[in-house]
Formats: sequence, C-alpha cells, structure tokens
Amino acid sequence: MELPSNVLVYSQILGLSGTAGTLMDIRPEGCFELRLTSQGKLHAVLLPISQTGIVFADSEPEVVPVDNIER
Repeated sequence: MELPSNVLVYSQILGLSGTAGTLMDIRPEGCFELRLTSQGKLHAVLLPISQTGIVFADSEPEVVPVDNIER
C-alpha cells in the first residue's frame, strides 16, 4: 500500500458515507490521518481506526486464475 492514497471514508463520528479523501498515514496511536474537503477547503482529520471504514478508490487489478498449477 502506497501513501498517500485516494480513499472513500465511512465514519459515523463525522457522518461520512463514502466521502472522497486522501489517506496520508496510519498513525501508531491507532488513527488514520486523512485529508478531507469540507465547504471547499482542505482539512487534516484524525479518525480512530476502530470506528472508520476505508475503501481504496483505485480498484485492484483483475487476477485471472491459473488452472494448471500443481499442488
């Protein structure tokens, strides 16, 4: 995972439901450091990991299963 990364943020604390933002860091104190836009201005936000959902905005590459793998 590369940081900073574009994400969608879900948080009841701030009433966010799929709000676009940038994940800047995952702090050792147990919170996400995010940059969110509100009322046209960019804000730094710290949200607790345990109460925040993060979805990376960039989708994962499609992986095609290989049938001929010996196990």
